[in-house]
Amino acid sequence: MRLIIKEYISQLKEKDELDLLLMELLVQNGYTADHIPRSGNRQYGVDIQLHDEEELLLMVVKQGNIDRTVWDSCPNAVRQSLDEIKDAYMELLTEKEKNKKIKVIVATNGVKEESIRVNWKGYVEHNKIWNGKEIEIEFWGIDDIVGRIQSDYLNEHIFEQSLQSAMRKALYFVEETDYKREYYETIIKSLIEKMTAAKNEKEIKKILTSLHLACEMICQYANDTGNCRIAINVSEYLLIQYWKFLRKNNYFEKKKWIEWLLKFCRDYERRNDMYYQKIRGICQDPTLFPEYNVVENRIRLYEILGYLTAYATFLCGYKNEKAAGVLDDIINLINHYPNMMYASFDSDIGIKLCFYRLLAKCGRTEEMRINLKDQSRILANYYRGQHKYPAPSDSFEEAVNIESGGLAEEYKCSAFWGYTLLCIACLDFESLYHELRDFLKDDLEQVTKCVWFLRRDEEEMYYEPFAMNLAGEGIDLTVGKSYADFKQRTDFILSQYEEEKMSFDEFDFEALEMIVCRYYGYIPRVNVDFLT
Repeated sequence: MRLIIKEYISQLKEKDELDLLLMELLVQNGYTADHIPRSGNRQYGVDIQLHDEEELLLMVVKQGNIDRTVWDSCPNAVRQSLDEIKDAYMELLTEKEKNKKIKVIVATNGVKEESIRVNWKGYVEHNKIWNGKEIEIEFWGIDDIVGRIQSDYLNEHIFEQSLQSAMRKALYFVEETDYKREYYETIIKSLIEKMTAAKNEKEIKKILTSLHLACEMICQYANDTGNCRIAINVSEYLLIQYWKFLRKNNYFEKKKWIEWLLKFCRDYERRNDMYYQKIRGICQDPTLFPEYNVVENRIRLYEILGYLTAYATFLCGYKNEKAAGVLDDIINLINHYPNMMYASFDSDIGIKLCFYRLLAKCGRTEEMRINLKDQSRILANYYRGQHKYPAPSDSFEEAVNIESGGLAEEYKCSAFWGYTLLCIACLDFESLYHELRDFLKDDLEQVTKCVWFLRRDEEEMYYEPFAMNLAGEGIDLTVGKSYADFKQRTDFILSQYEEEKMSFDEFDFEALEMIVCRYYGYIPRVNVDFLT
């Protein structure tokens, strides 16, 4: 475990990564941070200032090894920072702060090289008194930081042996194509469960920091191997389980808990932005997309659509210009790859509904109607002409069998067509209803067109796998004798659930629903308010 932590720490950037980790480390030890490190916000050599009842800590944070250049020859040299503290920063301290024991710490995720050991020793020996005040100067290298993390965060009370084993697996297998979610899910769920049983605030903060550190390590390893999707999955699952914890304990209006939620949200955004920067070329230039077999090609494209749609929804209302840019690239993806109209899995309707919700949120309802009409027409003709349809079991093998005309399960149930009907009713898309009516009534006569609704009192199940099998209500939508009859019956069904608001509705976190649906393969809610 020590080697794992050490490698992770060595990869952190000086600003906004290593400095924040060190601040959290000291806060867990009872110190109070006087200011939070921010890029471009350095003050007279001090990166972090903290205090407790007896001591004032002034920290200089550097990345990598401290050699001659970093010590005394570069614009932000260590010696220059220390002299700035001595000559300027000390004068800014209050009398109360000056009366405390003052310790200056130079911290780095590298080591102090042999070439500057004499210089360091000489500086410390000749700088014990600053402006009449006794000063203690310390050096923290990477091994010191790792040791403190192990003793303060990852001890047997928080990161026991079973979780250390899960961590090793979570990191070791990141390059495998069949990476198992259970490795990081075990770590996240176990630590969140420990928070429920924690006895005091200090213990809770320690668990939260361990949770954050564990997830950051896994994400860093995944990104280093080029697998940004694993990093996104970890961030998604952390948000899902942490939201579930907040809801269960009614912590939504507690500042200290929301601060951690915002931190996890920032991590989610960073992971997605890294993925988006890698994938946007494929959205803009179809020649860049690797060639797979016809089914795998569609699966990969829907996977990209799922990640980008959840991300763009997250950005809406927060970074609208950036969200619009991601949405434009999603539109490019769909326009450049016409085979996306041929959904491989029945559950792909969930991804399309997330996309429709995003379009509606951005005021682009007409594009949603066009896409719904085009895909419905294409899939209806696909079934009539070749008897091919989205695989109901979401099995790759079944999708390949359907595509190749081999043996496949009889087409008995479809959420894809159920939700298509639901969208038609919500959009009052009468012309499309008439166009599809005979196909749905005659060609798919034996196919149940189902939709799924979840009640508010079952929301807790929503944050776990298999909720669509274990909770909620499935309803069969049928084609009516007339459009008016169909619309009346469908509106009545929707009216039975219009008051079933979830916690993410109440606290305006619509993106969480999209994240849950993407992660577990669920289908988001559909009603008139969401699609108009």
